[in-house]
Amino acid sequence: MDELTLMLEGIQHKVKRLMVVNKSLREQINSLQNERNALSEQLESQKQNNEQLKEDMLHLRAAKSLGGEDSLMAKQKVNELLREIDKCYKLINSQVK
Repeated sequence: MDELTLMLEGIQHKVKRLMVVNKSLREQINSLQNERNALSEQLESQKQNNEQLKEDMLHLRAAKSLGGEDSLMAKQKVNELLREIDKCYKLINSQVK
């Protein structure tokens, strides 16, 4: 009977140890999930910032080319903008049909 009691105590000890490890792993999972969420938010923020900077750069280039003495570059920029507007119109028309 003593042998059975020792085996039972050993099993109980192992179960308690597994419960501690399980708790630790769950805490680690929660911590990693929180970190992942924070990084996802940071990534999204950086993507939006990147897009805004790209738009600002395009505006600055357009202002520079339109404000400078180089009329050929200004004409090219106007033509590029017109082509982009035409693409937008085509997209809108294709979605309406």
